[in-house]
Amino acid sequence: MTELCNGATSNNRIPEFPTSGLVPRTVTQAADFVSKNPTFDGRGTTIAVVDTGVDAGAKGLQVTSEGKRKVVDYIDCTGSGDVKMGPAQKCSPEKPLELIGDSGRVLRLNPKWNNPSGQWRVGSKWFYDIAPPSVKQHVRKERQELFQKRSKKMADEINAEEKKLTASADIREQSEVLKTLDTMYSDCGPLLDCVAFHDGKDWKAAVDTSETGDFTEALAMGAYKDTGDSALLNKRHLLYFTINFYDNADILSIVTCPGEHGTHVAGIAAAYHPDEPENSGVAPGAQILSILIGDHRVDAMETGVALTRAAMAIIEHNVDLANMSFGEPTARPNSGQWVDLIRKEVIRRHRCTFVASAGNSGPALSTVGSPGGTTDSVIGVGAHVDIDQIKAHHATLTTNTKDGVFNWSSRGPSPNGARGVDIYAPGGAITSFPSFSKRRLNLLNGTSMSTPNVCGTLALLVSAWKQTYAENVERIHPCRLKNAILATSKDIGDELGAGLIQTEAAWEFLQKYAKRMNDDIELGVCVAGTSGMQGIYLRNAQDSDVPRSFTLNVTPTFPKDPKDDLEKDTDGSCGNKNSQMLFDYEQRIVLQSTASWVHTPDAVYLNSAGNQFEITVDATKLEAGHLHVAAVYGYDSSDMERGPVFEFPVTVTKPLKIGASACTRFSNVVLEKAGSVRRFIDVPTGATRAEINVVRRNDSKEMTEAASMVVHCVQMSPQHRDTKYNKTQRYMLGHESFVAGGGCAEQESPFSVDVVGNSTLEICMTLVWKHFERYEIDVSVSFHGVVPAGAVAGSAEESAIVINGNSGISRFDLVALVRPEYGIRPSIIMKALRSSLLPTSTSVAPLKSERDVHPATRKPGYRLTMDYKLTTKSKSSRVHFRMPALDTMIYESWADDFRLAVFDADKRCVHTQISYTSELTLDAISDYLIRVQVCHRNAEDLEKLKSMHLVVDSKTTPMRLSVSSTHASAFTFTVSGRVANNDYLLKNHIPIFVKTDAKPPANASPGDVLLGELTLGPHIPPISVIVMYIVPGKSSMSASGSAVPTSSLFGSGSLTGASSLMRSSIQSKLSLAPARFGGLSLNKHLVDKLNVVEEQSASATPEPVDASNSVAKPDDIAEAKPDGPEDKERKALEDEMEQAMHKMRVGWIKKAKNDLLREQIVSELSDSAKSDSERLSIMLEHLNAIDTSNKQEMPWSAQAGFTDAKAARAIEVANKIIEMTEQTVIKNYYYTKMSLTNATAEEMKHKKVADEANRHLVVALKAKCRAAAFLAGRSLFGAEVVENQDDAVKTYKQALDHLERWEACSDYSSMEIMALRLPLLIAEKKYGQALKHVLAWLSSAPIYNSNVDMRQKMTKLRDQLLGKLEWTLWTDHFSLAARAQRPKDYVEI
Repeated sequence: MTELCNGATSNNRIPEFPTSGLVPRTVTQAADFVSKNPTFDGRGTTIAVVDTGVDAGAKGLQVTSEGKRKVVDYIDCTGSGDVKMGPAQKCSPEKPLELIGDSGRVLRLNPKWNNPSGQWRVGSKWFYDIAPPSVKQHVRKERQELFQKRSKKMADEINAEEKKLTASADIREQSEVLKTLDTMYSDCGPLLDCVAFHDGKDWKAAVDTSETGDFTEALAMGAYKDTGDSALLNKRHLLYFTINFYDNADILSIVTCPGEHGTHVAGIAAAYHPDEPENSGVAPGAQILSILIGDHRVDAMETGVALTRAAMAIIEHNVDLANMSFGEPTARPNSGQWVDLIRKEVIRRHRCTFVASAGNSGPALSTVGSPGGTTDSVIGVGAHVDIDQIKAHHATLTTNTKDGVFNWSSRGPSPNGARGVDIYAPGGAITSFPSFSKRRLNLLNGTSMSTPNVCGTLALLVSAWKQTYAENVERIHPCRLKNAILATSKDIGDELGAGLIQTEAAWEFLQKYAKRMNDDIELGVCVAGTSGMQGIYLRNAQDSDVPRSFTLNVTPTFPKDPKDDLEKDTDGSCGNKNSQMLFDYEQRIVLQSTASWVHTPDAVYLNSAGNQFEITVDATKLEAGHLHVAAVYGYDSSDMERGPVFEFPVTVTKPLKIGASACTRFSNVVLEKAGSVRRFIDVPTGATRAEINVVRRNDSKEMTEAASMVVHCVQMSPQHRDTKYNKTQRYMLGHESFVAGGGCAEQESPFSVDVVGNSTLEICMTLVWKHFERYEIDVSVSFHGVVPAGAVAGSAEESAIVINGNSGISRFDLVALVRPEYGIRPSIIMKALRSSLLPTSTSVAPLKSERDVHPATRKPGYRLTMDYKLTTKSKSSRVHFRMPALDTMIYESWADDFRLAVFDADKRCVHTQISYTSELTLDAISDYLIRVQVCHRNAEDLEKLKSMHLVVDSKTTPMRLSVSSTHASAFTFTVSGRVANNDYLLKNHIPIFVKTDAKPPANASPGDVLLGELTLGPHIPPISVIVMYIVPGKSSMSASGSAVPTSSLFGSGSLTGASSLMRSSIQSKLSLAPARFGGLSLNKHLVDKLNVVEEQSASATPEPVDASNSVAKPDDIAEAKPDGPEDKERKALEDEMEQAMHKMRVGWIKKAKNDLLREQIVSELSDSAKSDSERLSIMLEHLNAIDTSNKQEMPWSAQAGFTDAKAARAIEVANKIIEMTEQTVIKNYYYTKMSLTNATAEEMKHKKVADEANRHLVVALKAKCRAAAFLAGRSLFGAEVVENQDDAVKTYKQALDHLERWEACSDYSSMEIMALRLPLLIAEKKYGQALKHVLAWLSSAPIYNSNVDMRQKMTKLRDQLLGKLEWTLWTDHFSLAARAQRPKDYVEI
């Protein structure tokens, strides 16, 4: 009897925790193997964990069972932790232990550091760039909390001031500004200073984790592989890091983990807990090489460059095994530069056994990913579940347990017919987790967990092999290991024949055939005349309609000697050894088929050239709708007991053909733990949608508990990833209305999926792995499809309707090929714009880093960089950048790497994407630079891409196209034919007419494509067709409304002709008075100046004009009659001459750079002026010459161009103009406000005079305000003391008040108004109000290249105002943020 903790007693035994299931090793015989052979625990082996990195602080991953360092090195292959170090520098003699850091902080160095050269290198890294998401979230929350406390303290102090009776209006503004600032808080995170130096032996570095610049007590770390140094990057959250140096310390690599995944994987494979052996991994004696391929910048996704560097790291560190619990769907098996690199270099040449996960996309067939399920030579692993796992991991109440495969584990075969999943292992574990997770051990499930279980088991076998055969045999070949585990795996009832790995059995096999050299030879079997079909996979209906014959090629791949280098093999001994191996090789193969419907010859003879044989597959009599599996085995006739030396799989998914009803039903489908139920259907031609309904009847006599089931629908499309036509639907079988004995309503669960015609659809039904009851369901499937006539067999994109917007009207026909469709009501809505960009700059350059030596060529690769430009006109623009030649591919990509980064006009990287580009949001209105980089080993291939278009899909305001059922009704309502509900009979063509006069979005250019959808009504399931609308060309309209070619609007030479005519007229007029200019005596200096200007204005002179024909001679004038037509013509010409002469004289005011000379010219011109109008124009030009400031600049800035004297003179001249114009405006004020409607000629004349005077008045008042603002604001942000400051401010305020009488100037969004009004607020010390307007301008200003300078100046003004308010909290915040938001240059991507 057992006493319980509450004093009660129980006859039941208190169970023990099932520790054997923490890291499952019993079911694979690994535990027994190590128990019997303690030294065969993985010691002497190294496993490369190619993942998200291994945490340096994780428990169980510190030492091996021998006491060696567990992790031999931590390598960041992504470059996301790189710190670009600055040039070497020395401390000043005055401050021998101080430097200015990259952050701008003063760095105080540790006097104990040994630096013989005295040279230091500094750099910096943003903490958030290298922190895992969970740590980043915690740190961001803590920093915000601290900031908000300080901000609240400031607000409380201001609120207390505001409550006082003496509080100024600006105090209230300051309170509001603080609220605005709180909304602008944006934490860019800590900026970590880094210092590196050489201690005479190795490079050392330290990272300032305190953000103080204080290194006086800091420990300098060395590269981990040399020193074993690791440290905490964040103490509060236990984030550890290590470092590496590259390119002679040009790059300091800070290595952290972007996630927990890699640490957990490493724990399964090789964790060692000496005090808790139940927590140890499969191979506790093995060492780990941590290879980080999950890039911090792209949510820990693998990148092409990281994968290539990982392959090089595996080779350089000479590791025995590599574990890759990463992968993606692929369009083509055994393809891609990286896959080729792994197969040929890593596995075959350097004999590294490569193990990879098959994926978690099951349970349907052909859902394996790359590289684990689609790459030969790689061992692909699926996930198994057993009783130990269930008890230890999932705490279920079920006792009726059976071993099996997790329902989510991906299944083969691969699209090329290969097995897909080679072996199974336990798909879960409770093991080591990163310290930053605050969990010492943790549970994860997936093929990511089964893969290191296999890799750890293989490490046991390699360890045993090395200790048993090290003196006589080379490193065990990956082919030998793979053959051993496949030949000895335990049958678990897998449909395709893969078994559960068995350690002891595999070791016995290896020992028994240790001397059999042919086990190091990889026998590849593929179908002749195909692109690498490694199995026969008859999936579609036409594949199995008749018996089919195939020729199979058997090709031996011999082990490569990594030392075999032609340049080094001077005596030919290495080549002789390899040639002798080929010469001696032969095998006499006996063939056997496992099914009566697969026929093979009896035998085939093999030598080093291989051989071929024929087989016949007759699937005609196989049951339709079901899976059929067979294999052709090849045995060595001299050693039949060994088992097959090769296996060639044959898979047939013979589909059920659908009749005229376009529907089918599967009744009484039994679901139980034993496995999945699969049904295969031949999708009818023209079908685009399938409706599936799962029905469970409540007719059980006994009560059964609810169970979760999965329905997985998959179609395969050539060279498309299996995700294209792939949908998983989950159901709960049973609900509250179900009771024992039945009688209640049926449970129905309908859903629909996209399909493509003439391709087999698999419907896979399975219970979730933890359910063990027996269930029966009925499943019905019906197909629908209305498609464009003539495009009935392709995918949705291939069947798209293309409408030419230039055609005026477009017709297409729709046809229902599957079944009649009722209530069709077509509607077309365009929702996105597709355009393309050409690169503005391109370059191909060699990669310079030592890390980028390519494993295949042993030479650096090349990088193509292409820059594209895009400008957005609205905030939160949704765009999708695509480069079809390169994106959506990683493992099967022909290039080494593809990545894309988006930078705003401040050079801030706002988005980074890799191969799998996706829709993103461009938050700001900005000029964006999109930088695309492609890496490849061949520069010539990259050169061909330099003019590649970047495709841009952007969301637009929906545009509806007019749809009609007749041609006439598209243009008029007088003819019936507007589309109403229609019935589409089977195979009847229904014409649809689309009017193409809809106005495209403003940002659409001719040739762009609008993307949308043709919907056909409220169908269940919905039916829709993709529509592409080509944006028509644009034309300019003449005044009469007719189209005019754009080029004719600006006739060639028209502007030049006008210029030359004006110039010839001026020349002729000047010829009348060569020594005098309008009666004004001119000194030689002025005459020379005039000649220079006249020569400048005479550029691009056309044919010379004869002055004698354009101007009357003096004699002619004397002879002319005073009252005749000639006299009127002469007077008009004289008036024209006078006006032209006056304009030229006035123009000379601005040309004079010398102030005294200008004043002299103005004085003489004013004296000779014949009217107030001429005097006014002289004064306006004089004011314009004095007030040369940029009207968008603050008056005190250098660009304003004011001096005290200029400002005072500007005020004087402005006052004269005001005096000359204000009375005119007042006198004619009525006319300035009148409407032009029904105005008389006289009224129009008065209005013109009034408007012109008003315009001149405002110009003068604004100039006066700017000059007065300069005099009032010179000392606002400097140390200059200005006399009569109050008088200057008073004058400025009066000028501004005067201006406001004639023009509204309260809109601070205008930079000109801002420059006029803001200085008054600052001069009156209303800093809160001034800051409010500055912040509003900054928040609304677009981030364009054209306004970079202005934004920088306004940002500086913001910081100056914050300084005036002594709000250091915000000045420090913005100062740090500026480094992140406005970097000096574009960052490396």
